[in-house]
Amino acid sequence: MRPAIRHGVIFVALYVFCTSICDATPASEAIESYLKPFVATNNFSGSVLVTKNGRAIFESSYGYADREGHVRNSADTRFHIASMSMLFTAFAAMRLVERNELALDEPVADIVPDLPNGDRITVRELLEQTSGLPDANDLPNYDALLRAHQTPDSLVRQIRGLKPVADPGGKNTHEEHSAYNLLALIIERKTGLPFAQAMQKLVFEPTGMQNSGADDDSAIGGWVALGYNLFGEFGLKRADAIHWSAKTGNGSDYSTVGDISKWFSEFLDDKLLSAESRAAILATDKTDVGFGWDEKGFDRRFNQTLYLSSGRSPGFSSVMLYLPNEGVTVIVLTNVEHALNVLIGENIASIVVGKPYKPFADRLVPLTVDQRQQLVGHFKFGPDFYRPNATLAIANTAQGLVLDWPGGPEAPLLSIGNGNFIDRYYWIRATVVQDGASLPVKLTYGKFQGNSVPL
Repeated sequence: MRPAIRHGVIFVALYVFCTSICDATPASEAIESYLKPFVATNNFSGSVLVTKNGRAIFESSYGYADREGHVRNSADTRFHIASMSMLFTAFAAMRLVERNELALDEPVADIVPDLPNGDRITVRELLEQTSGLPDANDLPNYDALLRAHQTPDSLVRQIRGLKPVADPGGKNTHEEHSAYNLLALIIERKTGLPFAQAMQKLVFEPTGMQNSGADDDSAIGGWVALGYNLFGEFGLKRADAIHWSAKTGNGSDYSTVGDISKWFSEFLDDKLLSAESRAAILATDKTDVGFGWDEKGFDRRFNQTLYLSSGRSPGFSSVMLYLPNEGVTVIVLTNVEHALNVLIGENIASIVVGKPYKPFADRLVPLTVDQRQQLVGHFKFGPDFYRPNATLAIANTAQGLVLDWPGGPEAPLLSIGNGNFIDRYYWIRATVVQDGASLPVKLTYGKFQGNSVPL
């Protein structure tokens, strides 16, 4: 959609496709109003479902599942959910534990031999992401893995012979993708089924998740939304195709907002797992991650325990959060890859429970080519930055300014005037400080500051 320019400020025509808004309550109207600017600027395309005590209070879909084919997103659109897949891998493992086919404190070497520290790592530590295993996602050949069909065994084979990064049972330091590749292999060996079939038997069929599955690169019995990446200030482009089997166990699942809500409701009601297993999955006393959660524990913003699971993969982003005090669940699935979903999910939850939130109300101010060129530079950040000692580059492209992160992504910058920007990928505010000669000397990014360094 081409923006119109008036008086130096960009106004974007809004297209919203709502499958339903359950009850025209002030909260639902506020959620709709909150989402509109993100939809209008092509920063949101997907489905949202909000429930309170098991009842849907907001459900709506926006944008296109296939932009080129003009197929709109709807409540039935299936999205790849990236790392949120870990919730279901953990759930499947716990079902095997309850059947006495798997033990939480069983050494993984008893099931899969020849692994770094395999005789010391337990199934529980895999689930809690405290195994200390080296991660296939960090290997130099990871991009090549995404371009070819994989199995749980071929993925686990990538880390055999490598040194552990930490002792098992310690503090979680990063998302352990290989731990969940290994859990997928364990589930295969315990069930005698390929992982995708095992997940159908253990999770998706029993919970009535008819539009969900684990993508193993074979025909999945239906269509999944196409994934898109950010392109320029307002554009989107098709994400590169990958073999989803390369994310088996940690990111290969696809689902709908309704299916995920149905599963979580049954999980909370102890319909497929015991109350004891549910308590283990939701426990916050030992670790603030694990069992598929990125975050579980006390949250100052909400003044209560918050459970949050999210994911990003080529062309897709996802988030689910749960506030137990009010029984509020927010599920956001999108076919655009960025880190914005967590912010959107948290702000929607804030609307529902009456907490403050910041809307996207900035006026987007276009820059001329010459104005953009004056902001080009490289900026060195310190050891406390998100990526320690990283150098970020601002580049002037045909589509606008881009903030180039080492190793990716290339994040388009939205100009909001006076040298201020929003990083369109991470949705963090940045400011370029220029000297008297209009040369960039500093880049403030969130709470951090980088200094200009020679090109």
